[in-house]
Amino acid sequence: MKTKLLFIFSFLSYGLFAQTSTGDIVITEIMNNPSPVSDTTGEWFEVYNSTANSININGWVVKDDGTNIHTIDGTIGGSTLIPAGEYFVLGRTSDTSTNGGALVDYQYGTSGFTLGNGGDEVILLSLEGTEIARVNYDGGPNFPDLIGASMQLDPASINETDNDTGSNWCASTSDYGDGTGSLGTPGAPNDTCAPTCEASLGSQDVVCDAISSGVDSYSVTLAFSGAGTSNFVVTATAGTVGGDDPTSTVDGSITVSSIPEGTDITITVDDTATGGLCALTRDVSSPICESTGDIELELVGVIDFTVPSAGNNGKAIHVVAIADIPDLSVYGIGTAGNGGGSDGQEYTFDAISVSAGDHILAARTPSAMESYFTTDGYNLFDHVLTSSSVINQNGNDAIELFKNGSVVETFGEIFFEGGSSYYGMDWAFQDSWAYKNVLGSTWPDGWIYGVQQCTDDSTTTFDSTCVYPFVAALSTGEFASKELAIFPNPVNDGFVNIKTQISGEVNVKLYDIMGRCILSKQIISETLDVCAIGSGIYLLQVSVADRSSTTKLIIK
Repeated sequence: MKTKLLFIFSFLSYGLFAQTSTGDIVITEIMNNPSPVSDTTGEWFEVYNSTANSININGWVVKDDGTNIHTIDGTIGGSTLIPAGEYFVLGRTSDTSTNGGALVDYQYGTSGFTLGNGGDEVILLSLEGTEIARVNYDGGPNFPDLIGASMQLDPASINETDNDTGSNWCASTSDYGDGTGSLGTPGAPNDTCAPTCEASLGSQDVVCDAISSGVDSYSVTLAFSGAGTSNFVVTATAGTVGGDDPTSTVDGSITVSSIPEGTDITITVDDTATGGLCALTRDVSSPICESTGDIELELVGVIDFTVPSAGNNGKAIHVVAIADIPDLSVYGIGTAGNGGGSDGQEYTFDAISVSAGDHILAARTPSAMESYFTTDGYNLFDHVLTSSSVINQNGNDAIELFKNGSVVETFGEIFFEGGSSYYGMDWAFQDSWAYKNVLGSTWPDGWIYGVQQCTDDSTTTFDSTCVYPFVAALSTGEFASKELAIFPNPVNDGFVNIKTQISGEVNVKLYDIMGRCILSKQIISETLDVCAIGSGIYLLQVSVADRSSTTKLIIK
């Protein structure tokens, strides 16, 4: 009798307390987005005991990588013993009248742990805190993104290694429960996943072969991956097909050249004629290959300030009009992030008219820029436009200026991440700025950079160790409104009158639109001679004693 009792106790103890290892329990099926029942009642997931012994999961933890967590408690949730080689279902509720008819072995309730309808994680931790099972599903493109059907692991892939791969999961096809259309196999072997196409099409680049007023041609480069296992036929509705052959190349690029401008095309990559499963298509719209004409806008500054209201609010692009522009919306900006090449035009300037010499700031958050530049510095810009989150460059990203859809100027190298040497120089500007110090120059010539992180812990640009050059002429000490008069403005005869009620030496500095000081002198009379200065828009700084003022001066 003692021997029998000892055996029974040993058996139960093994089921309750035996050590388990990663992979002993495998997550095999997930119903994260049920229909027609609600998530609060219809969610469940299934596990499989891959060992030859029963495993008791009482006291284990089910969680995700966020804050969702539930400790399994058999006294309130139901069964916790998973027999060897059997499936086991954990769900929000075991009530088949509300959960769609799923036979749930353990009920974890309506709080603590939920299954995200997009990407999420399902993690099982043993009593010892060891991670026994995990699935990180992404809600597409790798794992199925389903409504009303569970995602299930193919029966041939039930192990803790293969269940990490989204292509081993597919949509359930079997009805279960109350006949309302819920698909899955809770507590039973999964349906076999039908074979699928392993190849996929990736990013595409569309480039004009020429830019003219006539009908030009363009070319397309289309990336593909996961090929090389069957006989593919590549066709296009126009143009000449070339590049890598997906029949023999796993990952490569297809090219289609000599496509007439104005002709949209469809590219097809198909292996079904020889028994394959892939019939991939990509529609491509023709670019506009018209000549951009004269370029009336230049990049001046690329800004990645750290501002008190949050770092993202300190991002902006600074441009200057070098001629009158009736409609600024013909221009736009694209950010080439992290050396990944062009993303095309992502921001279009407002449809406003600007004049030659106007400085335009496209800011993610204009109010943050006004605070950081101070009102005086902010007012030096002739136009401040709200770009919202479209202006999102970090201090190692290249910037492209577009006109009529074509790139007309580039700052940085679109296939190179700033922060390492290129063209013999380092062009990173994290938490700082890049500034074109010589108007009309082509990057990398003519550009200067603030020291990286130089705006950290500053409240205004003037508090930082790298004052933005365009506003550097400003001072914090200002004249009262009646203490200084500057006239005429615009200047027509080469002389400007400067009258002040403050006693002391009158020092003046004149800056061009690029912020370069072109004149600095002390005036004895109340007249400044600017006859030798060419026509244009300038910044005039007047300083007397501890007072200073900077104003825009137009010389005709």
